[in-house]
Formats: sequence, C-alpha cells, structure tokens
Amino acid sequence: MATAVKSTNHKPSETEYEISGAAGAAAVTEHELPSTQASNADTETTNAATQAHGESTVSELGSVDGLSTDESELAPLDAILGSYPELANSAEVIIGTDDRVRVGNTTTFPWRAICHLIITSANNRTYVGTGWLIAPRTVMTAGHCVYMHADGGWVRSIQVIPGRNAGVRPFGTHVGTAFRSVTGWTQNQNRDNDYGAIILPTSSRPGDQTGYFGFATRNDDFLKAAALNLSGYPGEKNGEQWFMAQRTKSVSDRVITYDIDTTGGQSGSPVWVLQNGNRYGVGIHTNGANSGNSATRISSAVFNNMSTWKSSGM
Repeated sequence: MATAVKSTNHKPSETEYEISGAAGAAAVTEHELPSTQASNADTETTNAATQAHGESTVSELGSVDGLSTDESELAPLDAILGSYPELANSAEVIIGTDDRVRVGNTTTFPWRAICHLIITSANNRTYVGTGWLIAPRTVMTAGHCVYMHADGGWVRSIQVIPGRNAGVRPFGTHVGTAFRSVTGWTQNQNRDNDYGAIILPTSSRPGDQTGYFGFATRNDDFLKAAALNLSGYPGEKNGEQWFMAQRTKSVSDRVITYDIDTTGGQSGSPVWVLQNGNRYGVGIHTNGANSGNSATRISSAVFNNMSTWKSSGM
C-alpha cells in the first residue's frame, strides 16, 4: 500500500465538487476545441472482423449467448491484468488513507450513468471494470477493458450494468460485443492511448433511462485548478459503487494525474468536472501508481473519436 500523503481539506462524502470560483481559476470556453490533427495513434480501430455472431441481445434473466451472469463464482480480476499480467502482485493504489465513500443511491444521476462491467476475454477469462454512458448505447471505458494484449486481443463480450448497487441492478444488464479503440492502444500498447468504447445493440438503450455524461476538452490552466470527481466499481467491493473527489495533481498533453484513491476494477471510470450544474467528462481513469493515479486526458483527438462513437450509439 502506498505511503504517500495526499493533501485534503474536505470531509469524504458522495457530494460532487464544483469548480472553484476562487481567483486564479481559468475561464472556460464551452465549445472551443483545438484545431490540431489527430496523431496516427488515435486512428480508430474496431473488432468488427471478429464479431462472429454480430451484436448480442439484452438479457436480464441470467444468461446471454450461453454466458452466465451469476457472479457467485467469479473472481474479480482487474481488466488491466489482461494486458499487464505482471501487475497481479502489485499493491492496491490507495494513497495514504482510503477516502473513498460508497454511493448509497445509484438510481439518481450521475451515478446511474456509471456502469459495472463484467468482461469475458477472447480466452474466456472473466475480468471487471467500469464504464460510463455518453449516449443511449455508447459506453466509454479504458482501452484495456475492450482489448487485452495478453489474453487474446479483442474481448468476447461485456456485460454492462448501469447504476449497479451490490446485488441490485436497477437498469438491467446489457451485453455488448461491438467495441472501439485506437491503434495507439491495440497495436502499440501505449498507455497514453488507453481508451475505448462499447457500442450496445440497437435494441439496448439504457442511456434513455439513465441519462448520460457530456464530455469536453479543457486547457491546462482549467484542469490544474479543477476539482475532479471519480466514481466506479472497485473489484473488492462486490458490485458497489465508490466515489471520491480531489484537486488535480498534474497534467500533460495526454494524462491527468490525481491523488484520488482507486483500486482494481475502477479502470474506465469517468473523471469529470461539475460546472454550473453540468457534468463534463475530462478523462478516462486508466492507471494506478504510488506517485498518483491517472486518466487518459480527453484531448482534441480523443474528443473527436468519442464524438464519432457517441453518434454510433444514438
């Protein structure tokens, strides 16, 4: 367990943190996007060629395409192990004391738009992760939740459970077999490009019930002054959703780093800011380290891919 100490001046609660109005906070231009070109690493890639049976139908009755949804015998393996099995013996990344709090009511927004993921790899191993709805049928997540370099490449299927609360699935279970990522992850295994999406079948539209997150690019000054919110499904918490908020620690072109506590299973969680009552995803949680946990930053190139994937799920 990490021994680094994080600075905090708030009592843990499940209250989201609004952007500070203090002097020095950057002004926000809601629709301004940099006009930079996407790098080759951000070239879209899909699993279309590997979908032997097309998109799976939704099942809330216990099985989908022969896959059991009974988790009583499932080991909660973090999806990152599908690409980095050498991390299996790593310590959980709690920085100092664990300041996460359980979300008691997951049927309200935004908690209901955050999804527990149960992932079946190409080699039929079971992993867990987190995703978040950005359209009625589009779920954002980490690239390593949809493509596993050490476990057969594109995963076989993912059960998406919006707003799960331990044994309660208030918005059902939805199964996706259509996935998106970028070549920077699938071909190069570059952790700066570790992002992807699940496109649910046309008959499965949980976002119509739950609502879904907005997302945006934000400049360095804004992010450095921001209060970041992160909520997801730690593997050791048995289907419970856990939340924490903290100030940004550092930013780079591709990564946002923070001292928000996370453990295995929270990969793919939304990292969002709350501005004037509106929620904007600014990152996708992907990595844990004693020096700080981190997200793939929503850059212009990431934003453009997310916009395309959102359109696919409308």
